[in-house]
Amino acid sequence: MFRFVSVRWKIAGLLFGVVLVITGLDAWLVPERAAQAERESITERARATAAMLSESVVAPLEFDQDDSAAEVMRVALADRLVEWAAVYRANGERVTVVGDGNPPRTMRMRDEPQDVSASESLVVVAAPVARGNNDAIGTVAVALRSTAIARRREETRGWIAMQGLGVAIVGLLASFVFATRMSSQMQRMARAAEQIARGDVSSNLALSHSNDELGEMATAFERMNDRLRELQQGAVRVADGDLTGSIGGDGELFVAFRRMLDSLRSLTQRIGTSSDAVASASAGMFSAVREQETLATQQTASLEEIRRTLETLAAAADAVARDAQAVHEMSGRTLESSTRMADQTRLVSAHSDRIGEILSLIQDIADRSDLLALNAALEGTKAGEVGRGFSLVAAEMRRLSEHVMDSVRDIRKLVADMRAASHASVLATEESTKLARDAAAAAAKISDAVNRHQEGTSQAKSAADEVVRAVNESLTGSAATTRSAESLLQLSHELKQAIQAFRVASAELPRDHRSGR
Repeated sequence: MFRFVSVRWKIAGLLFGVVLVITGLDAWLVPERAAQAERESITERARATAAMLSESVVAPLEFDQDDSAAEVMRVALADRLVEWAAVYRANGERVTVVGDGNPPRTMRMRDEPQDVSASESLVVVAAPVARGNNDAIGTVAVALRSTAIARRREETRGWIAMQGLGVAIVGLLASFVFATRMSSQMQRMARAAEQIARGDVSSNLALSHSNDELGEMATAFERMNDRLRELQQGAVRVADGDLTGSIGGDGELFVAFRRMLDSLRSLTQRIGTSSDAVASASAGMFSAVREQETLATQQTASLEEIRRTLETLAAAADAVARDAQAVHEMSGRTLESSTRMADQTRLVSAHSDRIGEILSLIQDIADRSDLLALNAALEGTKAGEVGRGFSLVAAEMRRLSEHVMDSVRDIRKLVADMRAASHASVLATEESTKLARDAAAAAAKISDAVNRHQEGTSQAKSAADEVVRAVNESLTGSAATTRSAESLLQLSHELKQAIQAFRVASAELPRDHRSGR
């Protein structure tokens, strides 16, 4: 991670560095150019002085008047820069010298003015001395002090340094003020971005506008905040159940929001339709379960009657057994007893038939319960997560129906055995009637028949007890199923009320939603 450095210091540092580079280049180039200009100025001054002196010393040099030539040359010393001035003959011999310098003793004759030498201390220029016909008769040399060149260079360097320092200070202050203004605007935009990142788009952004890129950025931030506020208000309306609104805009975010609204409207309509279907199915199932519970109660009463009948039959069988034991003593009453026993046996057969009919009714009820549970499971699957609990109840109901059908098959087998026993008892009774006269011989057979009849009656009674317990269990399961169906019906009504809380455009709602059903 890089250490945070404010943009104001970056801009100020950049501008200050540029100023320092420019000042350094000026301090390197400008003094040299100023020195060169000063050198050219002194050289031109020396040339003018040499030209003037060459014209003035023509006569003294032509007539060999050295003193006059010296007087003429002293005029040049009026210039404070002249170090020395000298006159040379055509053969290069020095004639006279004025000033404090040490000019060369000889100098070849020049045809035109030209620079002889130039250094940091002296600039020497020579000019020919010519008659009127341009015949050269000598040379004038003038040396000017050039220390001003170095002084000019140093002065220029110092002035540039002071100027650069002033410009750097002014530029630093100006750049700091400008960068501070820019940084303040950027900080406000950063705070606005943090505010938007936190999800706070309810208030206006306190941004200043300017006629530059930062002003355009501030305007763009405010437009973004306004559009996000529209999205936030739309989301609040959706959270309150109002799905009638719409959001404008061409961006992907607004398109996605409109797609979400369309999906919510479609989902609300589908859930409303499904809730009506679930409510209708729940009401039908509740009625069916109520009917099944009523039938189970009736079955219980019928089976209780069968059980009491079997108890009576068992008591009669005991009585027959006691009568059989006394057959030897009551041979005269054997025929009457056999007849009564035949009647009781036929009654048992009739009850057996009744039990068969009841078992057929139980089988039909179990089949209907299994079909009803299957339909309920399908409706629960269609209801999705809301019908999950109802599907579990339906599965339990199917399991109980299958258990009842298994019990019915067992009871049918027992009833068949009981019928067979009753039939055998009838045959034995008829045989006993026929052999009533031979009481002694038939007594043993009667006793055996009575014992078999008593055993069959006990089995029938046990089977009846099993049927009663199975029916009671079915009744308990039916009560639980009734409560579950009632709960599912209540939940379906609550779901429908929750769906009706959403406000959707009336043209998009199903007819039953608009009518409030």
